[in-house]
Amino acid sequence: MANPCTGVTVTWGGLSLEEVVDVKITAGGSLPIGRDSVISLDAGTIEILSLSTASLGLSQRGLKKTIAFTGGGLTCSTKAILQTFATAGKVNDVARYTSTFKIVME
Repeated sequence: MANPCTGVTVTWGGLSLEEVVDVKITAGGSLPIGRDSVISLDAGTIEILSLSTASLGLSQRGLKKTIAFTGGGLTCSTKAILQTFATAGKVNDVARYTSTFKIVME
C-alpha cells in the first residue's frame, strides 16, 4: 500500500526547515572498502528542496549536525554535513532552495 507523503517535518541540528516540498534520501554511494567491512567512503546523500530559507544558508555550509525526518513515511535520523546550498527562481514565480547533505557515518 502506498504511503502518502504529507505532514513531513525536517530538522537539522534542531533548526526546522520550512516549506519543504521535495526530499530525496540516497543511502550508500560506494561499495565497502574491504571484503569483510561495512565502512564505505560515501555513506549517501540527502537532497531537500524548499520554498523558504528560514534556517539554512551559505553560513551553514560545511557544518555537521543531525538531520531528522518524521512523518509521511520518511522517518530517518542521521548525522550529515551541508555540502551545497543553491537558490533558483523564475520571474513571477517563487524562489526555490536546494540543500544537499552528505551522510556521515560515525
